[in-house]
This record gives sequence, C-alpha cells and structure tokens, in this order.
Amino acid sequence: MTKNFTLRKQAIATISKYAAILLLILLTIWIFWLLSDATRIQAEPLFLTPWLDDAHGWDIYTLENGSRRAVSTEEIIEMGDRVIYFSRLLTKEQEEEGYTFLSLDFYRPYAIFLDGELLYTNCPAHEMRMDAVSFPKDYAPTPALGEYVRCSLPADFAGKRLTIATTLQAAYMPGILLCSYRTEAEELIARTGGELMPAAGYAVITLLLSGIWLFAFFQGIHDYPSLLLIFAALIQVLSHLRQFSFFAPSSLAIDSPLAICIPAVEVLLPLAFLLLQMKERTSRLIFGAILAVSAAFSLMSPFCALFSDSLFFNYFLGLYLYLFCPLAALLIFAVREAVHGKNHMFILLFYGFCAAVCLIAVLCAVSSLWGGGAFANEIANIFSDLYPPIYPNLFFYWCAVVLFALSSILALYQIIRRIAMMRTDLALQTEHARQLDSRLSAQKDFYEARLAHEDALRSLRHDMAGHLNTLATLLQDEKTAEAQKYLEGVAKYNKEQAAKLFCQNPYLNAVLQNYAAKCKEQQIELVCHIGIGNQELPATELCLILNNALENALESSLTMPEGERIIKVQAAVRQNQFLLRVSNRFDGCLKVEDGLPVSEKEGEGHGYGLTNIRQAAERRDGHMEYHVLDGYFVLDVTLRAD
Repeated sequence: MTKNFTLRKQAIATISKYAAILLLILLTIWIFWLLSDATRIQAEPLFLTPWLDDAHGWDIYTLENGSRRAVSTEEIIEMGDRVIYFSRLLTKEQEEEGYTFLSLDFYRPYAIFLDGELLYTNCPAHEMRMDAVSFPKDYAPTPALGEYVRCSLPADFAGKRLTIATTLQAAYMPGILLCSYRTEAEELIARTGGELMPAAGYAVITLLLSGIWLFAFFQGIHDYPSLLLIFAALIQVLSHLRQFSFFAPSSLAIDSPLAICIPAVEVLLPLAFLLLQMKERTSRLIFGAILAVSAAFSLMSPFCALFSDSLFFNYFLGLYLYLFCPLAALLIFAVREAVHGKNHMFILLFYGFCAAVCLIAVLCAVSSLWGGGAFANEIANIFSDLYPPIYPNLFFYWCAVVLFALSSILALYQIIRRIAMMRTDLALQTEHARQLDSRLSAQKDFYEARLAHEDALRSLRHDMAGHLNTLATLLQDEKTAEAQKYLEGVAKYNKEQAAKLFCQNPYLNAVLQNYAAKCKEQQIELVCHIGIGNQELPATELCLILNNALENALESSLTMPEGERIIKVQAAVRQNQFLLRVSNRFDGCLKVEDGLPVSEKEGEGHGYGLTNIRQAAERRDGHMEYHVLDGYFVLDVTLRAD
C-alpha cells in the first residue's frame, strides 16, 4: 500500500511538471497571437496600380488629334513623357466600404478628373482640361521622403467616372490606391508593429541572454563564445529599428554607413559561435578559413559599393555568394562533428535543423490546404529572392533568424548543462563531506568508548586491589564470616554493574547506552538482543551503521503516539558474518527516492543515513536491505566480521 501511494505521488508530480510546461507553451502562443494581431491589417487599401500584364480594371488610352487611342500595359512603358489617361467607374461597393481619398505616388505630375471635371492637379500653373492636358517638361516631385499625392473624393462618388492623366517619365507604372483614414491608420500600425515588435522581442532576448551569461559568469562558468549571440541579438534590434526608420524619417539616428553591413553580420555572428563549438581540429581550421574569407568579402563589398558605381563593385562584389559558402560548409562540418566527433552540440544542431525543416513543411501544407496558401507563398517568395542573387536580403534574413534561434538554444543548453554538472559536483562533494563527518563521528565514539573501557579496567584493577587487601586483612584476623559477607557484597555490586551492559563489545555498548538514554527521554521502549560475545569486530563501521540506524529509528518512532513507540535491536555473528537488524514501529508513510527511504525533515544534515549505512556495509563486503512487516520498518545489515 505504501509503495502504491509513493508511485501515485510520483506520477502526480510528473504529470504536474509536464502540465506546467504545456501551460507555459500555450501561454506563450497566446501572448504571441495577441501581439501579432497588431501586425495584421483588417481594412486594407484598395490596390489599383496597373501591372505590365494586368490593367486592374483601367481603360488606358492617349489622345491623338482629339481622338482616343487604346494603349496596352506593355506599350505604355515605352511612351516616355507622353500624357496617358487611366479611366474607370467608381462603384457603390467602394463607397460603402468607406474609401474617402486617392493616394498616388509623388514621382510624376497628375491631373485627376471626376466625370470630366477637374478634381485635383499637382501642376496648377498649367491649364487642365480633359481633352488637353499638358505637364511641364522639367517636373520635379516634392523632395520629402514618403510624401504621397492625396486627393479627397466627394461623398457621392459612386457611379462616377474617375480619370487620371499622368506621364510615365518615372519609368514605371503609377502607384494608385483607394484609401481611408482607417486603412491608413491600420497600415501604419501594422508596419510599425511589424518592425518594432521584433525589435522589442530581440531586445528582451538580449537582456535574457545577458542575464543568464552574467549569472553563469559569477558561478564560475566563463562562456565567452555566447557573447557573440548577445551581440547578434543586439544587431537584430538595430536592424529592425533601421527598417522602421525608412518610413519614419524623423528617426534616422542609427542609420549610418556602418548599417549597410548589418545583413552580413547577422549571418556571420551565429556562424562564428558555431565555429567555436567545433572540437575536431581539421573541421575548425577549414570552416574557420571559409568563414574568414566570406567575412572579409561581406564587410568589404558594401563599403566599396558606397563609393563606386562601377559594374564590378555593384555586381561582383555585391553578390551574396560569399555567404552561401559558409552556410553550405556548416551543413557539411556539422554532420562531421555530430557523426565522427560525437559533439553533442552539433547533434542537437542537426536535430534542431531537421525539426525546423519539418515544421516549415507542415506549416506550408496546412497553409495550402486550409489557410489560403499565405504561408506557402511567403516561403516561395523567400526562395525566389535568390534569383538574381545580387541582394537576396529576405533569404539571408531568415537564415540569420534560424541560425540565431538554433545557436541560442544550444548556448542555453550548454550553460544550463554546465551549471547542472557544477551543482551535481557540489552536491557530491557535500555528501562526501557529510559521509566523512559521519565517519569521523563514529571514530570519535569509537575512541571515547575505548577510553571509557580502559578507564573502567583501571578502576576495576584499583578497586580489586583494595578489595583483596580488605579480604586479606579480615582473613588474617580470622574474621571469616565478615570476609564472606564482604565478598558477597562485592559480587552483588559487580552483578548490578554488569546489568547495565548491553554487550561485551565496549564500542557497540557505548552507542547503545547513548541511545538508551535518548529513548528514555522520548518514552521509547528499547529492546536489545545482542549475541556477539567477545569477538573482535570492525568497530568504526559498526559504530557508524548503528548510530545512523538508531537515529533513523528514533526519528521515525516519534511519529507514533506514546505507548506505541518501540525500537528493537538484534545482533549476532554467524559464519564470520555480522548480522544486525534494527526495527521500529512507524506511521506507515514511506517516502522513497532513488530506491531508498528519505527523511522528511527539512534543512541541512538529513536524508543521508541509509546511504551512509549502505556504503559502510559495502566497504566490508556486505549489503543492506529494508522492508515493512506488521507495522514495523525493518532494516537488515550484513557485513564481514573480521
């Protein structure tokens, strides 16, 4: 029954632990979902920009001698600064969805007409009529970053024809959006959240990694390679803040020439961390050389491109091919380290990479089947960014994210593992010190008992000499009756003193006398049956075993009510084996850890008694067993007697 109760208790503890981990994962997913809601747009602007193969509902034409000539989207790119008209009917659905203004790019001149009436132009110095629109040859946009042309629509625009006259002197299609205050606000919030939330996340990761690193440092674990990951997290923060500054012109403090190296540094830092985790000398040298050459080109080429417009610097040195080399080499040497070098860090890296690939595949499949394919399209866009391979920022950004995530997990695993090993060593040293202290205590009892025994022998010799002198004097005086009476008194005294001895072995007797006094104080009945005679026994181990056994028995007996407390000690020597049994009544509650009952007392100095007994018995080629019988906890110890 006690064993079943213990098993149930352990099962409940295990279930509680895994339930807490699952709850933490679900809570993290829920918080992530809440925060990611701020990066999604529910009311999007209506995208009306024509493409090369899609006019997006526009009637596109030019005016030649007062007559219209339809123009295809393929033709208009080559029409230079000629005026082109984009015309369409505005619908009732667009009005009901709350669109209130047009948003146009600012690179070109515009004239906007609604049912033939001029609604807006950004070239007011020129006469604008539907049949005669002209723009200045030297038109230049307003020199402001992100400044868009806005044209408010009337409240009843449904059913009216919108016509936009412009030129293609900017060499690409005009950007045309139908917007509202709501769509603009949501788009701004989503763009802001899309950059600032990752920046905040990486900032938190930076602080966590720094805190863990400092904690490990003050514990004596100097994991200097992990500083590369802390710096990589900080670089990610700066990268996202820099992206935010592109559409927030007032925030340009961190946009310096050095920022052009950020994409390469994001990839190189986790690679450098993994390089320092390699154990095989050949792998480290070859991969280090590849990484050094790639780092040199990655940090040199952006600066060269800043100061030169030549094809060589903008194409050949601007290629990201130098980053493909260390990434490919990492896959090769990671497998080599895991298989040949038995490097547990790279074994975990390999499993982590496989898990990431499987997760992406599952998400793509789920997205294609039930999510409209948005995630699968995003993955396709990442890989399509590889061609042409001049600036595949998106691909290498996600490479940096995956490498950083895997490397951070490995670094945390390594730090936690080393802390756990250090604490295990400390616990072993503490237990060893306790065992040594217990042995020293047993040796102290041994020598104290030996001194007491020698004192008793000296006292006996002294007393015997006195008794003999007294008897000799009485006999010389022919007082035979008095001498006989005196001798009977001495015999009676010696018999009373012998009754206080539990056994002839002075060391075990000293331990039993000590605990007999303690048991008397606690109203515990101590019953001893010791049959070892005068045989020489290993006193140090016996004192240690009996001390710990009686201490545990006394502690367990205190859980019983007075009158039901009893401890029994039985000892004998059979065929050169010392047999000891210590049994005590207890309340039936037995807490077992690692196969041994443990003390339920809190604090230092408890929970090592049975461990010390077992180790002492094993030192004398013996063993220890325990069981429960009729309400008694029974401890049996056997060891070699000589």
